[in-house]
Amino acid sequence: MTETAVKLSEILESRSNSFNALRLLAATSVVVSHSFLFIGGSYSAEPLSWSPYTLGQHAVNVFFVLSGVMLSHSFTTNPDWRRFAAARILRIFPGLLVCGVIVGWLFGAMGTSWALPDYFSDAHTLFYPVASLLLFNKAPLHDVFQTSTQPGEINTPLWTIKYELLAYICFSLAVYSRLLSNRSVTLAGCVVLGSALTILSFLPEPIFGVQFARFGFSFSLGVVAYQYRSSIKLSGPLLGGLLIFVLATNGTPAGPAASIVWFAYAALVAGSLRLPGLTEFCSRIDLSYGIYIYSWPLQQLIVLWGGNGMSIALHAALSLLAVLPFACFSWFMVEKPALAMKQRFGEWRGRMGKAEIPG
Repeated sequence: MTETAVKLSEILESRSNSFNALRLLAATSVVVSHSFLFIGGSYSAEPLSWSPYTLGQHAVNVFFVLSGVMLSHSFTTNPDWRRFAAARILRIFPGLLVCGVIVGWLFGAMGTSWALPDYFSDAHTLFYPVASLLLFNKAPLHDVFQTSTQPGEINTPLWTIKYELLAYICFSLAVYSRLLSNRSVTLAGCVVLGSALTILSFLPEPIFGVQFARFGFSFSLGVVAYQYRSSIKLSGPLLGGLLIFVLATNGTPAGPAASIVWFAYAALVAGSLRLPGLTEFCSRIDLSYGIYIYSWPLQQLIVLWGGNGMSIALHAALSLLAVLPFACFSWFMVEKPALAMKQRFGEWRGRMGKAEIPG
């Protein structure tokens, strides 16, 4: 961390920030976290098992925080509705569709006990790529990964994508209705979501309301951080002070919200650091989405072929090595070309200049 605190606005204006590198770190953290589940059978041995969320869950929370920050920055820089909608669609669905093809027609075929003619003649196999766009982790495949330690779970991490899409929709509605033109309204909404998360933490999981409040609070924190970017200083001592508060609330209903706040601020501080080589690499090549959507089925195959007797560290290492080629394929052959298509969309007539998020 730098000794002199810098403002978030300065970091966002700089091309040398490390937010893309942080997304890569978050994606790899999800992979490592899942290795504890695949091999250990639970998250009890995980480094952050003492906290309200696992390592992977904290990483996903950070994804939503950064999404709130970068989405706000993107729309403020170019408040063009047509390009905004196109960018969101092109960012998620082409990569997800191709992932569905590879998972359903390649990984599934490698992980089923059915004869291949029977597997490929099954309707669930044929329509899995399309089903994954609509049902995400609930898209079915018959008799796939059944002898794994997580039997039948095809691509579990996809369950968070529907919340990401919901965040996009809510953000768009808030901008369209000009609710985001008042920072106090956004801050109040963030407080309400944080309070809802605290109240719902009394209840047993999983229920829809808890996850909605969790991701809504994380995303809104990012939006609020962007709105107050000129006032937010990124300070190591403040990060340490917040950690004391997080430890004090751990194990209480306030723990989940407090931990999200700390990791959100830690992500912003980490984003202000320049990591030689990695910062520049991640500014040009974004492998985080590919790692996230391909890692789980590959981890399933590693358990099927190698057994669950291997160490957690070995499983995590093999998982990261296995997913890297697919993440590169996804970025260079699918995601990057898809994102380039948004340049074809002209600006929306009647540009919403007055709906920009205030500084």
